[in-house]
Amino acid sequence: MRAWLSIVPILLFACARPTPAATPPIAAAPSSPAPPVVERVDASAQPLFAAAQVEGVFVMRSLTTGEQIVTDAALAGVGELPASTFKIPNALIGLERGVLAGADATLKWDGARRGGSPEWDRDHDLGSALRDSAVWFFQEVARRIGAEAMRASLIAFAYGNADIGGGIDRFWLQGALRISPREQVEFMSRLHRRALPVAREHMALVEHMLTRAQAPGWSWRGKTGLTAHEGRAVGWLVGLVERRGTTWAYALMLRAPEAEAERLMPVRVELARALLVRYGALPAEAGR
Repeated sequence: MRAWLSIVPILLFACARPTPAATPPIAAAPSSPAPPVVERVDASAQPLFAAAQVEGVFVMRSLTTGEQIVTDAALAGVGELPASTFKIPNALIGLERGVLAGADATLKWDGARRGGSPEWDRDHDLGSALRDSAVWFFQEVARRIGAEAMRASLIAFAYGNADIGGGIDRFWLQGALRISPREQVEFMSRLHRRALPVAREHMALVEHMLTRAQAPGWSWRGKTGLTAHEGRAVGWLVGLVERRGTTWAYALMLRAPEAEAERLMPVRVELARALLVRYGALPAEAGR
């Protein structure tokens, strides 16, 4: 396992490919004041994590009522590398700074095979780069944004510790950036409310591009992330769910020994789906 991990030292895994969205970009939500957050700890979901043989936490907030469910109060506040979930703010900053001209903004692949997913090894536009989690695409976007603008944007976003130490093209992969599940949920909440300091159309576009699955009456959006450091694998799925006029922001974070990192790839999606169904955000048939 370790020999395979060494092929891609800056990011270990591709994200699962979401179902392509077939509808036009969603309408921008009003940037009205958010309701006060009222957190409720529900430890009854812990057997789901135990059955999957992972340590983990799930946070889900109703953007309508402010009710926030947390399955592990302590772990919900622990900062970890965001890995590929950082592609969400990276895309927003790239659009806002003019590095990306829009959904069809294309970067040419340089021909270097970096390991990971074979879908990475081709030209990508923003939509396909998000869908296939093309690491090199977003590394180039970050280099073009530059350290000063990146740091300023992350501070303005209140994105985790906003620390870009470790290199402009790897700080979210192996560097100093850390974000907790609660902070991920807050960031996604602000994205949906159009309360981030970027153009509303950029927020609407990126949110739409996160669509994993949808049907009449509901939609499931999210971005996976997976990396390993200090002997531990960390897996993420963060996003938004809309159903019956209510929107929820959610974050799932999983941890396991580094040697089990590849196992987390399907587990993070199945566990997130099960928890979203458990708490009523998704219907039972969603994502099947």
